[in-house]
Amino acid sequence: MKFSIVTPNYGYGRFLGKALASVLAQADAPGAPEIEHVVVDGGSKDDSVAILEAWAKSSAQSAAAKAGRYSFSFVSEPDKGQTDAINKGLRRATGDVVAWLNADEWYEPGALAKMARAFERRPKKDLVYGEVRFARPDGTTLRIKRDHAFSGFVLLWKGCYISSAATFWRRRVLDAGDYLDDSYKVTMDFEYWVRLWRHGCRFSFIPETIATFTWHENNVSETFVDRRREEREKVQDLYAPRLLRTGRGHARLAGPLLFAATQWHRVLVIARLLASPPRAERETAAES
Repeated sequence: MKFSIVTPNYGYGRFLGKALASVLAQADAPGAPEIEHVVVDGGSKDDSVAILEAWAKSSAQSAAAKAGRYSFSFVSEPDKGQTDAINKGLRRATGDVVAWLNADEWYEPGALAKMARAFERRPKKDLVYGEVRFARPDGTTLRIKRDHAFSGFVLLWKGCYISSAATFWRRRVLDAGDYLDDSYKVTMDFEYWVRLWRHGCRFSFIPETIATFTWHENNVSETFVDRRREEREKVQDLYAPRLLRTGRGHARLAGPLLFAATQWHRVLVIARLLASPPRAERETAAES
C-alpha cells in the first residue's frame, strides 16, 4: 500500500521543516506504507524554497528513500490559494491512499502505520479519520481534540469536527472526480467531507491521535471568521434535505439543528471515551 501526502505551503518556512521531518519519520515505523510526499509551494518569498531544495537533497540520502519506501518532490509557482495548491498536489499523487498535511501541522510517530492497518481492515471504507492534538507554535500541547464515530448529522449541522490533518481517503474517491472545490477558501475541508458523504462515501473513525495542529496568529479559520461563517452556511443550505433549503445561503432551522447536533456530538464523544479510554502513557507522550 502506498500513501501520498500533499503539503500546501505559502510563507510558512518557520513551520515547514517539522512537517517534512514528520512525514519522513513515518517510513521507519513497523508496518508503515510506502510514502510519497508532494509539497506544493505557492511561490513563497520567505526561506521556504531554500528549505525545500535542501530537503530534496538530504531526504534522498535517507535509508527510507534508498530502500524505495519514501519519495519527495516539490513545485513552487503561483497558485490561487491553499485549496488550489492541495488539488494540484492531489493530481500529482500516485498513492492508493491520499491526504493533505498543512505546513504548520505534523504527524505523530507511527501515524501512517496505524492508518495503513485501518485501511487494510476496512476494505469497504473510503475515508478513515482519527484525532488531532492542538499545540502552541513551540510544540507544547494545548489539548487533544476527542472525536467519535462518523455522524453525517453532526458533520453538517455542528460543523467540521473531522480534522483534515488526521483524515485519509482512497484513490477511488479522486478517480470518481471528487476534488476540493476551490471556491471555498476557509471551509474547503468541511464542504469536501459533506459532499463525499452525500455522494455515498463511507467514513470510519479510529480513536488514535494522528497529527498535531498548530494554533497561531495566522490560522486561516481564525483570520477569516466572517468568511468561515458564510461558507459554512452555504454548505449547510446546499447539502441540507430539500425541505430545509432556502437557496439564500442559510438553511431553515439551522439554529435548532446546531443545538441538537452539538448535544449529539457530546454524547458520541462520551461514548468514544467509554469504549476506548485514552491510555495514560499516550496522554503523557502527547504532553511531552
